[in-house]
Amino acid sequence: MKKLLIPAILAALGVGYLWGGGWQSSDNITDTTLERAPTAHGESQEAIIPGAQHIHAIAYDGEDNLLLGAHGGLFKSVDGGKNWQRVQTKGDLAADDWMSLVFDPRDRRIIFAGGHDLGVVKSVDGGVTWTRSDQGIKGTDIHGLAINQRNPDFLFAYAVGSGIFKSEDGGSSWRRMDDGPENPGVRTLEYMAVQTSMDRSMGWDTWGLLFAGTADGLFQSFSCFCGWTKNTAVFDNTTLYSLATLHQDAGAMYAGTKEGMWRTLDAGKTWEKLKGIEPIKITAIAIQPKNSQELTAASEEGAIYRSGDSGVSWQRVN
Repeated sequence: MKKLLIPAILAALGVGYLWGGGWQSSDNITDTTLERAPTAHGESQEAIIPGAQHIHAIAYDGEDNLLLGAHGGLFKSVDGGKNWQRVQTKGDLAADDWMSLVFDPRDRRIIFAGGHDLGVVKSVDGGVTWTRSDQGIKGTDIHGLAINQRNPDFLFAYAVGSGIFKSEDGGSSWRRMDDGPENPGVRTLEYMAVQTSMDRSMGWDTWGLLFAGTADGLFQSFSCFCGWTKNTAVFDNTTLYSLATLHQDAGAMYAGTKEGMWRTLDAGKTWEKLKGIEPIKITAIAIQPKNSQELTAASEEGAIYRSGDSGVSWQRVN
């Protein structure tokens, strides 16, 4: 189906679930980005975590430790992000350039990861040993990876130049769904297991929303993969580097931009700027699965921030 089918369906049904509506604006933001040195990727970077450049992913493991994916490897912290050590990975890894990390909520020793020339790989021992898990995906440059936390056998991946792929068997096999948002440069994916008015109207069993953070704002697709809708109220022409949600808190999601973080509590219809964190580029966000008020965020350079009150206040920890 064509990408513009969903707006037409929604208009016909009178379903008011498209992006837009009210949002809470922030005060004027002063750029406090750190002074950085050039890197091989053509951008500037100051490595706060030795060996880790361009932080792209952060997540909690099954023991409440943190894993971090970056250009340069996979890193682990056992003290809340103050100190990091590189994980000595082994297995079928063609590259050491990590863009996405997602955990199986049933067993957080099971991790899926994607990255530049990495494809999709899977670990069942907490991130030490990895095997390829991308049969059916065309291409190995994975810029986004997401899991349906309500039904973790369902995973989603964005392969650069190939589009969005879906697995319904825990990553054993994949099939292509569509092109993804039209040419915006996908940076991150997140799946929200929330039943929308469209799901109810159409009677779909596998309901939910797939979000794509891109270089041109935030997009969403319903589970039918019959079109992408852009949020033009808040994030128009704004690059989104990271998204995070937790299925226990239906409708809540966090977004990282070059000027800090935003939060929605209604599945993206309205957003508020989180003023308690510095207005710097936030490229990775993690929600503590045992306590959704506890968040960890990382800047591109590796500055780690923690919040214990759902993002209202933050503390730099490294």
